[in-house]
Amino acid sequence: MNITTGSLQFTKGLLSVFQTWKLRSEVATETSQAGNTIYRVWVKGKDDLPKLAKIVYNDIAVIYDSYKKNHIEQHTERY
Repeated sequence: MNITTGSLQFTKGLLSVFQTWKLRSEVATETSQAGNTIYRVWVKGKDDLPKLAKIVYNDIAVIYDSYKKNHIEQHTERY
């Protein structure tokens, strides 16, 4: 899973948060056709993605229902 941004400051901050949470994370950099720098902050690993899902969706109210939440919870039930 990745988060794409054009801000180096946001990239560094997000990477720091993921590392604080002990998630396997890294940054990939590429250049768009327009010459802009694109940063992708990745969280990788079959164990780390469910950990991220638990962190993100832990305090979401029951009334909130989304495809992404349901999809990621399917993959965290076995952990």
